[in-house]
Amino acid sequence: MTTPGAVAPEPVADEPAAPSTTARTLRRLRGALVAGSLLTGALCLVAFSRAHAGTDAVGERAAPSVLRAEAAYGALADAQRVAVHGFRQGTVLLGGLGDQYRNDIAAINQNLAELAGDHVAGPAATSDLQLVEGLVVNYNAELEQAAADYQQTGELTRALPALWYATLQYREVSNTLDRLRAAENAALTDRRSSVWLAGPADLLFLVPFALVLALFARTQSVLRRRFRRRLSIRLTAAVLALTATALLCGLSLHVSDGRLRSALDGPFAEAVTLAQEQTSRSAAQADRDLSAIVTQACPDAGSCGTHLTPQTSGPATVQAGRTDHRQAEAEAAFTRGVTDADAYSAVLLALLVLLTSAAVTTAALALNPRIDEYRFGGQ
Repeated sequence: MTTPGAVAPEPVADEPAAPSTTARTLRRLRGALVAGSLLTGALCLVAFSRAHAGTDAVGERAAPSVLRAEAAYGALADAQRVAVHGFRQGTVLLGGLGDQYRNDIAAINQNLAELAGDHVAGPAATSDLQLVEGLVVNYNAELEQAAADYQQTGELTRALPALWYATLQYREVSNTLDRLRAAENAALTDRRSSVWLAGPADLLFLVPFALVLALFARTQSVLRRRFRRRLSIRLTAAVLALTATALLCGLSLHVSDGRLRSALDGPFAEAVTLAQEQTSRSAAQADRDLSAIVTQACPDAGSCGTHLTPQTSGPATVQAGRTDHRQAEAEAAFTRGVTDADAYSAVLLALLVLLTSAAVTTAALALNPRIDEYRFGGQ
């Protein structure tokens, strides 16, 4: 019975059920898995792209620039050696400076032109290149004048002033090229020490990858506890795709860096050493011949005011053909090493993009059936 005058309570409408915490958890896990997979793949692609860009900068520009600078330096020393030896032996009287001298001058200009197109040492190196090109022209002109004076008079003393001025030009070219070589070597060292070449930046993608693996384990645990599913095929596929991405990225970076390092420390270093040894021998031989010419031309005046110290000993005579062959082989081996270091980079990049896309897509779809069971999939 109800109390007279009391109002009966109205029926209470059914209250909406509270959203499922399991659905919310699954959605959050799905978002975290997608974001983590995307971040892992993106960092992997960045590391891969930057590392191979660094390989190109080192192997196809910086290191070849060093070789071209060494080649120009060596050709200059050989040109001086051939020219001075021709004056000492008298062959300039008959055939001028000779084909070998002209080949050396052509080699200097060719290497300087290639260096101008590829060098990575900055504006200072560009200025030095322009200076060297002008000095080589002056050097060649002085030697041609010395040869003409010698041929016209038949007296070495008449050719000595132009020959000495040419030698001064040669020394200035040599000093400028030496500065240019140092700049190119410094640029190579700087690029080799890049964080993208076997540096910690290569491993950035491992941080989100480890977190995503932990998220996958957490998600699988939720599925096992809430849905009694021991294994999710889609979730497993996402894990495998992301793991393949990380492994492929890491292994390719390791292999590429190893091949580039081997090419630089092996055949490249050998080619540079051979070039420097050849240059040193040519320069020493040129100095000995010039000292002999000065002593012969003015024995009473000593150095004739040139302040040239005669050399009584020096490096043994070089076997040019054998050294040139070894140097050519070393440069070819270095080129092959650089090519191997950058091999299949485009294919690997495409494969990494494909695996990353597969991992992200599969992770996004893996939990949808379980979320839909709670009727929250469309919200």
